[in-house]
Amino acid sequence: MYPSSFVYSKWLSSMASKAKRDQIVALKEAGLTTMQVMKKANVCRKTVYNVMKRYKETGNTTSKPIPGRKRSVRTKRNVERVKKRVQRNPRRSMRATAKEVNISRTSLRRIVKQDLGLKALKMQHRQLISAASKKKRLDRGKMMLQEIQSATDKVMVWSDEKMFTVQAVVNSQNDRVYAHSAQHLPEGCRTHFHRQNPAGVMVWAAVASDGSKSPLVFIQEGVKVNSQVYLQMLEEKVLPWCTNAFGNQYVFTQDGAPAHTSNITQAWCKQHFPGFWDKNMWPPSSPDINPMEFAIWSILERDVSRVSHSSVTALKTALMKSWSKLDAETVRRSCQAVPSHLQAMIKAKGGHIEM
Repeated sequence: MYPSSFVYSKWLSSMASKAKRDQIVALKEAGLTTMQVMKKANVCRKTVYNVMKRYKETGNTTSKPIPGRKRSVRTKRNVERVKKRVQRNPRRSMRATAKEVNISRTSLRRIVKQDLGLKALKMQHRQLISAASKKKRLDRGKMMLQEIQSATDKVMVWSDEKMFTVQAVVNSQNDRVYAHSAQHLPEGCRTHFHRQNPAGVMVWAAVASDGSKSPLVFIQEGVKVNSQVYLQMLEEKVLPWCTNAFGNQYVFTQDGAPAHTSNITQAWCKQHFPGFWDKNMWPPSSPDINPMEFAIWSILERDVSRVSHSSVTALKTALMKSWSKLDAETVRRSCQAVPSHLQAMIKAKGGHIEM
C-alpha cells in the first residue's frame, strides 16, 4: 500500500540519484520542456516537478529527508553489539541476547534478519566420521564410482534392512495444533503418547537400477539378524528373486552390517551372485550412498509412520500397501542418484556430503 501523496511525492524524488537530479536541473536550465526532460532522464513528471521545486527553494538538488521517527534501538552501535555476540556464540538464544543488549526481542529479530541478513538454521545431527573412515570412504568411493561407470550392461541391486515400529514418527519441529488455549482441546488432540518399547518389525528390501524392486521380507519378531538368519533369507528369498528378475546380469550390493561382512556370508555371496561387492568395496559410515537409505526408506516412513498402528499385523499391511505404490520411475531416479552422491563424497574427501 502506498504512503500519503505528500510522502509518496518526496519518496519519488528521493528515489532519483544525485546525478539524476543534477541532470534534470541541467536539462531544464538548458530550456527543455518537462516532457523532453522526462524522456532524456527517463523519469516521471512528478520527479521532475519535485526536483525543480526543491532546487528553486534551496538552490541545490539534495533530496529532502523523508519524515519519520529517528531510530533509537536499531542503531549502528546496537547492530555492531549484536553482530559481535552472534559471532562469539551463534547458538545463543534471541531471548538471552536481547536481555544482554537490553533491547526487545522484536527489535533484536529485526537487527538479526534485516540489518545482519542472518537466518536461523536447524542444527544437523550426523555420525562422527574419523580420519581413517574418511580415507576409506574416499578410496572406496572412487572404486565404486569406477565400477558403476564400467558396469553399464548390468543391473545394480541395492539392499538394506530397517526397523519399523507401530508408533508414529513425529517431527516435533512442525507438529502444532491451533486453539485459544490447551484447555480448549481434548487431551488426545494435543498429545502424542509413546510406548516404552513399541512393537515393530524388521524389514529387508532391495531396489534395482532398472526400476525393479524386491518383495518385502519381514524378519520374524524377536529374531536377531545374524549370519545364519541372513544367509537363510538370501538363499530362500533374495537369490530366487534376483535370478528370476535379472538372470546373471546384475551386481548385488549390501552395507557393512556385521551379518553381511562375516566370512561365511561373504563366501556364500561370492559363490552364488554373478556380481557382488565384497566388504572391502563398501565404504564405512555410508548410508548417504545407498538409495535405500537416502531415498526409499524415507518414502515408506513418511507414508506409513505418520500414524500409529494397532498391531504389527496392521503395520505390515500398511508397509506392503505403501511398497506396492512405489513406482518404477521413483526407484530408477533414486538409483541414478548414486553416482552424484559418490562424486560429492569424493569432492568432500570422504567427509559428509550435502545433497
